Amino acid sequence: KIQQIQELSTKFNYKHGLIESAFFRSWLTYRYGSADACINSIDSAIKNIPNISSDAAEVKFYILKGQCYVKKTQFDQAVNNFSTAIKIAERKKDFASKTGALISVGWAYMEDSKPKEAIGFFTEVLTLNPEKTYNNRALVLCNIAACYNILANYAAAEKYALQGVDAARASGSMVDLANGLNILARSNYQRGKFDKAIIYLKEASKAREKVEDPAMLASDYLELADVYLKTNQANQAILYAKKAEAISYVNKIDLKLANSYEALAGGFTAIGDFKNAARYYQKLLAHKDSTGTGNYSKALAELQVKFATEKKITENLKLKKENLESKLSISNKQKWLIILIAGLLGVVATGLYIFYLTRSKYRTQRALEQLNEQKNRTLAVMQTEESERRRIAGDLHDGVCQMLVAASLQLKNAKGDEEKLAKIDGLLDQATTEVRAVSHQMTPELLLHYGLLMAVQQGIERLNDAQNKCKFTLFEHVEFEDIDEMLAVVIYRAFQELTNNVLKHANATEVSVHLIINEEEALLMIEDNGEGFDSKTNKFGLGLKNLESRIKLYGGGLDIDTMLGKGTTSILKFTSPKRKNVLV
Repeated sequence: KIQQIQELSTKFNYKHGLIESAFFRSWLTYRYGSADACINSIDSAIKNIPNISSDAAEVKFYILKGQCYVKKTQFDQAVNNFSTAIKIAERKKDFASKTGALISVGWAYMEDSKPKEAIGFFTEVLTLNPEKTYNNRALVLCNIAACYNILANYAAAEKYALQGVDAARASGSMVDLANGLNILARSNYQRGKFDKAIIYLKEASKAREKVEDPAMLASDYLELADVYLKTNQANQAILYAKKAEAISYVNKIDLKLANSYEALAGGFTAIGDFKNAARYYQKLLAHKDSTGTGNYSKALAELQVKFATEKKITENLKLKKENLESKLSISNKQKWLIILIAGLLGVVATGLYIFYLTRSKYRTQRALEQLNEQKNRTLAVMQTEESERRRIAGDLHDGVCQMLVAASLQLKNAKGDEEKLAKIDGLLDQATTEVRAVSHQMTPELLLHYGLLMAVQQGIERLNDAQNKCKFTLFEHVEFEDIDEMLAVVIYRAFQELTNNVLKHANATEVSVHLIINEEEALLMIEDNGEGFDSKTNKFGLGLKNLESRIKLYGGGLDIDTMLGKGTTSILKFTSPKRKNVLV
């Protein structure tokens, strides 16, 4: 559409249209690209578009450029551009643009940890626009609340945030609603009301998903991770930090990606997984900026000191043992006798130890062999089952489908009662469609030929095309796709079973599907806003039980978190997924 506006504006020599199309291109670059690319786009427009200084849209370029510098945390440059925008708006007597620039200056000061200065600018905006129908009222109230949070005046923050949320609901602004809920969560979190903070943050993230704001969605996930970490729920903290990492990585949001690394390092440290904690601190150091180096290096150094201390304690114990043995070796005859007796007892004890150790090793080896044998049998059954699915699907497609098509063609050439023949032809077409659908359901060709990610993407598209009640959205962070083929089949069957359960039982309107694959894990998470169920009374059905047995074969786990009226979250997770092993 922007290209069409530009072409029409060029054709009819409409200068304002050319300027507006250039601005929209720059804004899209700001939203979905890098800040530097957006700044280059704005500078090019200001320099190359004739008569832009006389157009009303000029001020918007400087406001957007200032927002780019805020994104880059270069606040002096941001304020300079906002100030230029204010001067242009005053010169052109553009009251609305001046108000927008004042809001942007306040935002820059707020991001630069200068909340008192920011409150001054926001208060001036409300003074200039006292009416409750003012378009940006919710935004300004929420920003004032955020500043009071920074100043640790949490009662005032809650007061302004509640006003901002009410204004956002009245105007229907999902962006301002999400911001207000996030700020409410912070004011409750700071006062130790963690349960309310989690509720507000989850509601904020749902609103954020609707407006497709990846940067702020990542912020919500990071704050959820922080609350869970503070309440000793480290595994939940790691889960939401990984969601923030995936969104930040895909959308190239550098600041949030660094925060994700820091949250993950803290989460893994909390559960005692120092190896992964050190790995994420290393990632954080590789992503550091000029103001954050010291703290991260210190954290990594503390981990290294911890490992070195443990090693030194072990060495000291060993040294003490050697000193004790040295003293015993120079004792008198009585001590020699005691040593001899102790030595004989040691020999006997060692013999007994070796005997029991050998027997234990044999039993352990035998148990492992039986376990591997059972695993191989189960894997063979799964491979045979998938091969049989492919064979049946091929027979349906190549045999029954072709016969139905041939019958339909013959029927169209037949003469007689045209109405009855048309009904029969329609039934044959319906049967052909259903047989093809069953064939694809039994063995999806995309999974076999193009991999798990494309198969899941096509599955999401079919689910959205098949019905209008429930919207499915996919969030993916896949670093490699050549995972073991049978493991890919298990994950895809889980996707089919879990989404089918949502359609059958959840009565949901929105479903989020998260697919994460990297060296450490393969994770499939499906969240819905449906009715939920009581997990104590409703046990797994046959489909989920069969699915769970396949998951355990690959060392994975299936966790279903649900509550009546609160929706359902299903998490399928495999640690260190195997690379591809071709299916026979």
